[in-house]
Amino acid sequence: MAIRQALGASRARLVRQLLTESILISLAGGLAAVLVLALTRGSLLALMPADLPRLTEVHFDARVVGLACVLSLVTGILFGLTPALHASRTDPNLNLKEGARSGTPSLRQNRFRGTLVATEIALSVVLLSCTGLRVHSFWNTLRVNPGFDPNGLMVARIWLPYPNNPAANRYLTAPPLAAFSREVQRQVRMLPGIEDAAMGGDNSVPLVYNGFARRAFSLPDESDSGQKQRSAEYASVSPDFFRVVRAPLLRGRVFTEADTDKTKPVVLVNESFAKQYLSGHDVGKRMNCLGKDWEIVGVVGDVRDDGLDTPIAPRFYVALYQEPANDLAVFLRGASDSSVLKQAATRIVQGMDRDAPVYGVRSLREMMAASLARRRFSLSLMAVFGVLALFLASIGIYGVMAYAVNQRAQKFSIQMAVGAEARDILLLALRPGVILTLTGVALGLAAAQGATHLMASLLFGVSPADPITLVGIPIALASVALLACWIPARRAVRIQPVVALRS
Repeated sequence: MAIRQALGASRARLVRQLLTESILISLAGGLAAVLVLALTRGSLLALMPADLPRLTEVHFDARVVGLACVLSLVTGILFGLTPALHASRTDPNLNLKEGARSGTPSLRQNRFRGTLVATEIALSVVLLSCTGLRVHSFWNTLRVNPGFDPNGLMVARIWLPYPNNPAANRYLTAPPLAAFSREVQRQVRMLPGIEDAAMGGDNSVPLVYNGFARRAFSLPDESDSGQKQRSAEYASVSPDFFRVVRAPLLRGRVFTEADTDKTKPVVLVNESFAKQYLSGHDVGKRMNCLGKDWEIVGVVGDVRDDGLDTPIAPRFYVALYQEPANDLAVFLRGASDSSVLKQAATRIVQGMDRDAPVYGVRSLREMMAASLARRRFSLSLMAVFGVLALFLASIGIYGVMAYAVNQRAQKFSIQMAVGAEARDILLLALRPGVILTLTGVALGLAAAQGATHLMASLLFGVSPADPITLVGIPIALASVALLACWIPARRAVRIQPVVALRS
């Protein structure tokens, strides 16, 4: 550039040349990305959660691809303009003095290039730290106890429709609904391979967010109960529910067949409810809810009804035969084939009521996987971007180091010719890369402290300041970056002085 300026090239001409090179590189990258997208579109769609809205409408949209190409072009212009202006602004006389003897770039150019690489490493530390926290969080989610045993457990849902004419409603009162539930359980237990069965309302199905199934309640044994606004999630379940899903009974008793609409209303509460509202004095206390005065007869273990990565909410259970529901769920222990089970359950239910559909037949294992699908998808994207950031940072520092070593090859050859040891040359070649790496890692750690706290609400069971992540990720990135420095530095040691001096 200095020689061209000295020969009369204008600043605008030099800027146009450098921008042309940058734009061509950006266009080539954009076109390569479009090709990769066209080849991997099916695989990308397969990674997306099945419940993502309008997933079937995703297609190769020319407008979106065009916008992405324009963004890549703008990126090339913006990031090509800065070095172009920098190169065209310099004094050719000064540059020729700095670079003529050794062919090395000027000190200012080295600083600018080093700043870009250090910034790239810092941004990589931020992105990889956030990804590491999400991975740690996801691992904690996989290890969490759901409060039930999903192995060999399946659920099928039943809907008992409401007729427009209340007089024609066969299930207007509790006895016919209770009789329907008992008969369904009796018949499904007779199916081949079924070990046990239970029923509950649709709001008893685990891993399905039922925040709408909340009810206000009061504790009449407390003097100020009327002034406290309290609510909790609730579900109606059959007596065998906790045995079938294998949720533990902690205190008291579970429901029995004798708990009907003719007996005193009873209720079970989960452990979170007992800790938050009852302070250890739970069995035997009363609560007012759903227009009735209920007696708490037992405390059961917490079940993660709203999702594995969702905090456990206070919850109470009422007896299905005392407070029946039209939207029901059948829980079957021992079932293995959802398609066969759906056919059998449909035959049983519609043999009793041909207007009652059976739907949503799934295993609890499938439901656990589905509840984590979106988190897994976002984590996969972050992991891909994190790996790309690490790859780009490694290439960036390798490119700078390889270029620097190549420019200083003559200098290294002279030093070796006059007696310098290979170890000294290796350290001399490594030093700039080590400084850049450590500077970028330090800046990245400082920025990561703020970035990770912004994503605290997305984490589960891990602190934004998790030392394992915030120490391990920089060490891993620094190791990769130093390896990228070592490769060209090692090449400098192997340079033959005679060859380099002849060149």
